[in-house]
Amino acid sequence: MTMEPPPGRHKRIVRRSCMIYSHAYERCCMRKRRLPPLNALRGFDAAARHLSFTKAAEELNLTQGAVSRQVKELELHLGQELFHRFTRRIELTAEGEQFFHSVESMLDELERAAGRFTRRRDRATLTVSVLPTVASVWLMPRLHHFTSQHPEIELRVVSSIEPADLLAHDADVAIRVGRLPGRHYERNQPRIELSMLTRWDGVHADELFPDRLVPVCSPDLIGETGITPADLARWPLIHTSTRRHAWPDWLKAHGVRAAVEIEQTLQFGHFFMSLDAARQGRGIALVPDIVLAHQDGMRELVMPVAGGLDSAGEYYLLIHETRLDERHVQQFRSWALAEAFRARDALPGVTHEPAS
Repeated sequence: MTMEPPPGRHKRIVRRSCMIYSHAYERCCMRKRRLPPLNALRGFDAAARHLSFTKAAEELNLTQGAVSRQVKELELHLGQELFHRFTRRIELTAEGEQFFHSVESMLDELERAAGRFTRRRDRATLTVSVLPTVASVWLMPRLHHFTSQHPEIELRVVSSIEPADLLAHDADVAIRVGRLPGRHYERNQPRIELSMLTRWDGVHADELFPDRLVPVCSPDLIGETGITPADLARWPLIHTSTRRHAWPDWLKAHGVRAAVEIEQTLQFGHFFMSLDAARQGRGIALVPDIVLAHQDGMRELVMPVAGGLDSAGEYYLLIHETRLDERHVQQFRSWALAEAFRARDALPGVTHEPAS
């Protein structure tokens, strides 16, 4: 048989539980910190570092008497003498030396913690989504100029060939190659098979440089003898899978009718891979001519024949219109456009010489 508790017992149990919880809450959450005066700690820290009340006062923009009073207040709070006071100098007591090390460590940690939040507040983060080859051979070799000019901007570079979605905030800025919606292009120009964006609503586009493919190879591959476009079909040709028809289109544009069998050549997934293979003497690659503007990285390449292949598209800097007024976006945009102009201006002539 179930026994019922005596009347009022349940209320006494609940009241007792509430009292226990209340006491625990007061002990854990309502405990008053017994800290020494914080201004006095600053005065003591400065005086201990300089071993001078006068120099501590200069650092803190106080009077010498104010610093002396702060230290005295701290000594009274601790019940310990922290300095030996002489006529023209002061020295830390043994207790003062020990306390100084603790205070210095505490203030250093407080300064670091505050600094982390200050930097987080002052630093803007900018995410740039860029094609792998553009990142490798154009953006990265120049990026140190931007970061040195704008150390307050935390830059994130993400490489991708997928269409960017600026409305979904995948990136603040995107660099892609392709055709702008609504722009007229010549029908006989080779088309780019990549899409730049998932959606174009409110997107601002700045042209960085045209998409022009040129042949490059190691000078050791062809030696000193010049060759003609018709000769290229006899050499190993390096293909890039994102531009499957580039070599046939280039040969056709330069009057070469011979078919090029991809199975008999090398094929890589990105232009920067094709570039590496060309440097190693594996064959002749078709690459964007803008890579030749990077002088240090292109000294080991030559252009074996004259002539490029212009596609129906350009490389664009893409930014959503709602972000154009943001200062860090403006700074990156101005820098990127200036660098693109310099890169176009630095492109070499079409000669059988090292690209430099």
